[in-house]
Amino acid sequence: MRKGLAMLFCIASAALVLYVYSDTKIVADTFVADYYIQNFLKDTYARNGVAAIYLNYRVFDSIFETLILLVSVTAVINFSWRRDDEK
Repeated sequence: MRKGLAMLFCIASAALVLYVYSDTKIVADTFVADYYIQNFLKDTYARNGVAAIYLNYRVFDSIFETLILLVSVTAVINFSWRRDDEK
C-alpha cells in the first residue's frame, strides 16, 4: 500500500511538472551560438565544434551530471535492499 501511494505521488508530481512546463517557449540566444561557432577552434584547439562544446565549454556541467547520476544510482541500490528485520 505504501509503495503504491509513493508511486502515485511520483507520477502525479511528474505530470504536474510536465503540465506546467509544457507551455514554456525558450528561444535560443543567437549571440552565444554565433560565439561558439566562430571561436571554438581558437578557444579550445578542438577541430570538432561538438567536441569543443561538450569537452571544454561544458566540462564541469558534464562532471556534475555524472556525479548526480552516481549518487542517485547509489541511493536506489541502498534503498532497494531488502532487510529481514523490517516488516
